[in-house]
Amino acid sequence: MKNIGGGAVLDLAGIEKGFGGGVVLDGIDLTVPQGQFVALVGPSGAGKSTLLRLVNGMHLPDRGTVRTLGADPAGCSRRELRALRARVGFVFQQFGLVGRLSALENVLMGALATLRWPRYGVMTYPRALRERAVEQLDRVGLADKRFQRCDTLSGGQQQRVAVARTLLQRPELILADEPVASLDPAASVLVLDTLKRISAEDGISVVCSLHQIDLALSTADRVVALRSGRIVLDEPAATLPEERLRAVYEETSARHD
Repeated sequence: MKNIGGGAVLDLAGIEKGFGGGVVLDGIDLTVPQGQFVALVGPSGAGKSTLLRLVNGMHLPDRGTVRTLGADPAGCSRRELRALRARVGFVFQQFGLVGRLSALENVLMGALATLRWPRYGVMTYPRALRERAVEQLDRVGLADKRFQRCDTLSGGQQQRVAVARTLLQRPELILADEPVASLDPAASVLVLDTLKRISAEDGISVVCSLHQIDLALSTADRVVALRSGRIVLDEPAATLPEERLRAVYEETSARHD
């Protein structure tokens, strides 16, 4: 596991969460230090997406406490929650881009929360911000595509535009919810390698939910596996045997046969 500096950017203690009478998360304790890349794995319905949404206050816990970058989302005012979310980047499976707009304008939209007035067109954004947006596109290998409509880009390219948009926020923590689920294997590796490199270069913690065992082991510093709303495995990726991680899925499958 890499040498991590700084304190915890995320601390969940005794978290319980349910919907419609069903338990989704049950007794979750999880601490993530600054700069660590955590792969959150487990079968569908294990509670991965719910856990990520608790971190930035999209959901609130029924019991337990969440500390995200030192703040409790449940105790934040609307203004404080907006400020917290500005420090937490979120990369979704479905990209969330505006297809008719260029890659550059989609990246610039990541700064809208910090601007006083709505913007229409690339040139309505401050020059310094435009330059930063191009820098972020360059970091994900897409500076040459900055004026191309996003709906003409491949899925992997679109997801990298989404990563660049997140980076424009200058986040201290990045949450990624199945960011490569809809991508082919080559594009998946490229997107995750990009996130991994940026995490290492900038010291940004990443918590990334994944289904692909091989990608979790090859990308992450640490693997946390959920099953039926509980953490059943939490180990450094470098020393975790693949068969132990695969068993998390196989045991669930066996119970449903």
